[in-house]
Amino acid sequence: MYRKEDVLRKLNSDNYYIDIRALETFIQDWQLDPIYEAKDGTVFYDDIAVYKLKRGISLKSQGYNNEQICYRIHKNPIDMSEDESPSNIVKSTAIEEIKTQAPEVRNVALNVTNQTLQMLAEAVAGKITDDIKNHIDSSQFAEKLVEAGSYKKDNEILAKQIADLIADNKKLAKRIAELEKQQKPFWKKFL
Repeated sequence: MYRKEDVLRKLNSDNYYIDIRALETFIQDWQLDPIYEAKDGTVFYDDIAVYKLKRGISLKSQGYNNEQICYRIHKNPIDMSEDESPSNIVKSTAIEEIKTQAPEVRNVALNVTNQTLQMLAEAVAGKITDDIKNHIDSSQFAEKLVEAGSYKKDNEILAKQIADLIADNKKLAKRIAELEKQQKPFWKKFL
C-alpha cells in the first residue's frame, strides 16, 4: 500500500522521473482509483496501480494520447512479465466462471495483493467496530443498563419496606382488635 509520495519515490527509483503534479495528472487522466482512502483524505495505491502508472508512462513516451493509454492500461492490466510483476501479487486468487444463457462462458480473474487484502480486512474490521461503538453510544446502552440495575436495587429496597409495612400493619390490626375487645365492656357500662 503506497501513498502518493511513496508511489512517486518508487517510480523515481525505477527510473520513471516525474514530479507530484505529473503523478496527480496521470492518476486523474488515466482514471487510476485508490484502493483505500483514510479519514484524513490520504489515498493509498497498490502494486497494480504502480504497474499501470509505469506502463502508462512508457506508452506516453511512445506518443500515445491519454484516451489510448487509459484504454490500454485498463484493458488487461495483468499482462506483466515475470520481472515486472510485483512480488506481493497472489496469482489467480479467484477465478469465477459466469455462464450466460448463450453457450458462451466468460472467465473473470481477480488478482489482489496481500497488502490490499490486509488493508481491506483492517478497514472492514475498523468500520464494523466503529458502527457497533456508534450504535451503542447512540442508543445509550450503558446508561440503560446502569439505570436498570439501579431500578432493580430500588425495587428490592421498596419491596422490603413494603413487606415491613405489611407486617407492621398486621401487628397494628391485631392491636386494634384487642383494644376494641377491651372497649366493648367499657361502653356497655355507659349505655
